[in-house]
Amino acid sequence: MKEIDDIDLLIGKILSGNASAADEAMHQKLLSESEEYATAFSKSQKVWARSAWLAEKDVRADKVKTQSRLNASILKELQSNKRTIAIYKLVAILAFPVAIALSILFYPQIQSRKTVATLAEISAPLGNVASCKLPDGTTVWINSGSTIKYNDADFNSKEREISLDGEAYFQVAKNKKVPFIVRTALADVRVTGTSFNVKAIAEDSVFETALSEGSVLLFAKNEDKESVKLSPGELATFASNTRSFEIQKVDVDRYSSWRDGEIIFKDATLLDLMQELERVYGIEFQIENQDLADFRFRGRFSYNNNLIDVLERIKSTSHIDYRIENKKVWLSKMN
Repeated sequence: MKEIDDIDLLIGKILSGNASAADEAMHQKLLSESEEYATAFSKSQKVWARSAWLAEKDVRADKVKTQSRLNASILKELQSNKRTIAIYKLVAILAFPVAIALSILFYPQIQSRKTVATLAEISAPLGNVASCKLPDGTTVWINSGSTIKYNDADFNSKEREISLDGEAYFQVAKNKKVPFIVRTALADVRVTGTSFNVKAIAEDSVFETALSEGSVLLFAKNEDKESVKLSPGELATFASNTRSFEIQKVDVDRYSSWRDGEIIFKDATLLDLMQELERVYGIEFQIENQDLADFRFRGRFSYNNNLIDVLERIKSTSHIDYRIENKKVWLSKMN
């Protein structure tokens, strides 16, 4: 059975263009030595040729659905497992262009005789976007370098509470009796069922929420404990200098395009661009000519692009040169 599975996998890699050099060598060897393999490959080629091609958006949608079902299944199995687990860490990676990867690490801790709560932590590595489904049916997309955490023992009881460091997009399952709360360093978001994007980076004192549909309540963690309610199409930012919310009408899709592995900039400064690229690619940027900091930039990047592709695009459209030294990217005016 395993040999058959291995053959099917090899043929699939060859036909889809994902074969390694070793796979290609094995393929050629089997073609010359095994009439049975040659026949199976020929039939597979015909089926492949007749198959309809899926649109890229349909492929992405299927990846998300598959990942969500897989996560839900694994979480259910973990919750029913009678072994003592103090903390588990789930890294659900929906990579662009890499296929879905999922790894689970278990960290046992010494515990008392009382029941110990479990802490679920879901992260997206740099350059990747993660997608998962929470126990209540809420779907979450997690941006590059971001993490969400929640207490699995009492989630979906009186509250559905998670903490966020970074950026995430939520499609919250409706439940008016059990509010959904996103905790961040600067402010909290409270909803019962809606779709919204939250960016909360503690070290940069950044907090913003863009609402796609429904409504959300925001609670600032300042002395006045200010609260505001958002309507669809609105963006709320928490200004670290004034310690208050600022609300404006925006194109919400611009703030959630990263779910499809894209970064969109509209009239952004070079500093804004640098900060986003640092977060996505995990490399530090430096400006040699400080007057470049206010250079305005419009553009769209894909996570499919490597860093050099992005830098070359910046160079060709804005005449800003670059060089890479000691794991840093230096930007300067072109001569």
